[in-house]
Amino acid sequence: MIFQRPDSILYGFRLIKPYANLWALVGGRVLRSENLRQCANRIANEYGLQFEKLYLNGVYPVNFPNRSDIVISLVARRISGQPKIDGYEFSKFKWMPNPPIKIGLNYLRMVTAWQNRMYSQEFLKLVDLT
Repeated sequence: MIFQRPDSILYGFRLIKPYANLWALVGGRVLRSENLRQCANRIANEYGLQFEKLYLNGVYPVNFPNRSDIVISLVARRISGQPKIDGYEFSKFKWMPNPPIKIGLNYLRMVTAWQNRMYSQEFLKLVDLT
């Protein structure tokens, strides 16, 4: 998930593989019988955040040495709350206006795609999940 404030995006410094010691986006898995809005709310709540607007950023195939995933990239806007560090997956969080240099390439691909289309009112109308 991309948690976006007007001037920045939330990145977490990841402790576990496959992106250990890199900046990453907050994420999670969709649980059985959960829709995307419910999933996004659950993930946000786990990290002490709430949001008002939710958008579908895209679907991305991601390949790792031992598995392949299909990632559904969501963007949450109008954020409230302060991100809580879990000490297991993330050691710190930081709101940044630009992607950090040490970021997982798959995360960079999703953020770049969002930054290239987030001002398109036509796109936002099509992908609004709220």
